Amino acid sequence: MAQISESAAIPRRTANHHGNVWDDDLILSLDSPYGAPAYYERLAKLIEEMKHLLLREMEDSNHDLIRRLQIVDTLECLGIDRHFQHEIKTAALHYVYRCWNEKGIGMGSSDSGSKDLDATALGLRALRLHRYNVSSGVLENFQDENGKFFCNLTGDKRVRSMLSLLRASEISFPGEKVMQEAKAFTREYLTQVLAGSGDVTDVDQSLLREVKYALEFPWYCSAPRWEARSFIEIYGQNQSWLKSNINQKVLELAKLDFNILQCTHQKEIQCITRWWRDSEIAQLNFYRRRHVELYFWAVTCIFEPEFSPSRIAFAKITTVGAVLDDLYDTHGMLDELRTITEGVRRWDLSLTDDLPENIKIAFRFFFNTANELAVEVVKKQGRDMTALLKATWQRYVESYLQEAEWIASRHVPTFNEYIKNGLASSGMCIINLFPLLLLGQLLPNNILEQIYSPSKIQELSELTIRLIDDIRDFEDEKERGEIASIVECYMKDNPDSTVENALNHLEGILHLSLEELNWEFIKQDTVPLCCKKFTFNIVRGVQFLYKYGDGLYISNKEVKDQIFKILIDQVPIEE
Repeated sequence: MAQISESAAIPRRTANHHGNVWDDDLILSLDSPYGAPAYYERLAKLIEEMKHLLLREMEDSNHDLIRRLQIVDTLECLGIDRHFQHEIKTAALHYVYRCWNEKGIGMGSSDSGSKDLDATALGLRALRLHRYNVSSGVLENFQDENGKFFCNLTGDKRVRSMLSLLRASEISFPGEKVMQEAKAFTREYLTQVLAGSGDVTDVDQSLLREVKYALEFPWYCSAPRWEARSFIEIYGQNQSWLKSNINQKVLELAKLDFNILQCTHQKEIQCITRWWRDSEIAQLNFYRRRHVELYFWAVTCIFEPEFSPSRIAFAKITTVGAVLDDLYDTHGMLDELRTITEGVRRWDLSLTDDLPENIKIAFRFFFNTANELAVEVVKKQGRDMTALLKATWQRYVESYLQEAEWIASRHVPTFNEYIKNGLASSGMCIINLFPLLLLGQLLPNNILEQIYSPSKIQELSELTIRLIDDIRDFEDEKERGEIASIVECYMKDNPDSTVENALNHLEGILHLSLEELNWEFIKQDTVPLCCKKFTFNIVRGVQFLYKYGDGLYISNKEVKDQIFKILIDQVPIEE
């Protein structure tokens, strides 16, 4: 303990992070009844019943293209589409794709000569998300000579068409001018509708709730569980929609599915809470306690029950990452950080024996967690991957050390130097790798290289996370004395630029990177879809959690509400 007091006497940087906002006893007291076998039996029965109902509904000649697409969209919004992938493909998407042409599709039969904006936008979005090769050029058929989008419908149907167009425009690739135009046009139009100043008044309240959600949470920063909870509430308040027997069944299934999944997630967060509470590091006040928020991030990325090992690993990895971030960013002195980094290079715990106790505890926490997860990875993959795992940790901590050296010397690197180092310090190298290897898919090197380093999707993920974090945290980092921020680096290279210029430039890079990431996610290749989806959703999760500021490390009201509604509060079900 003498070493702790000696360490305390050394002037160290402070970050003024707030304490833990989640009471461990509350988390450990959660006891959902939805883990009982009777609920699983009810779920399985409902799924089988719904398969027959959905096939009958989609194959009904009176409910052709538009109805099929609406059903697919509803299932996806409610988060239950994974139960009906065969039905969605065979009865909806294959059929829609056969009818697809360069002018779009109509609402009715496959040979309908009248093309419809709502049907075409729904089709474009659904087909792209399911990796069909369709061109956005089809939307040009719905632009006038001035480039404005037109819709011959009126009232709620007009608003619905514009909403579908907005959601389709978000699945854009680089260079698609029409998608950018559609997004700008529809966001402006729907914002006016929501404010009551558009060309359509007296809009259905349920439709307005959908518009509000789409404007607040675009696809690239929406979390699947949050979307499901939100649309359960939206559809549950739509009395007109609920008049249909099939819609009632869909909603019943969505509610039950949500609560059963939530029960699984509660057991996992309890596991993480006990792991943190029982660790040495939990007894210290030096490091942030964000295990609940970080587990929540895992749920935003991958929520399905079969991926529990990956969620647990994700939460542990990111919690360790937060401790290392605090250590390198705030608590550690430069000579201590060099010793720690050397300990990672040699993978030798004893190198830190002479460091202050709080530093040693942090390093042990990292070292033991990394080794435990490495054992799990070797078991799951059936081969020794420790060299890759250690090299990844080394890359990560070396990037942190570089940033610490810049701060200590008050050096502002060039923009390119900062970005090169920032790709590693984003943490994506460790956040992606461990959970990816625990998804249940055997990943030989030729597949791993397509989804992990040196793949394009990994590089883009690292870049987007780095940009999102730096753009949102610029002012906070400046207050902590980090002169080598991405904004400062850009302004050093461009002396005539202002902070606003720099941020606009970074937002432009981010926008292009996200479009490139869309393409990498959706393009056909040999990588298992669940792996690409996980990597892609990490970025979506970051954008979701940074929507109102840094929701991971600064527990704002919005994120606390989201955690409560997804992990704690059950959806009411009438028994």
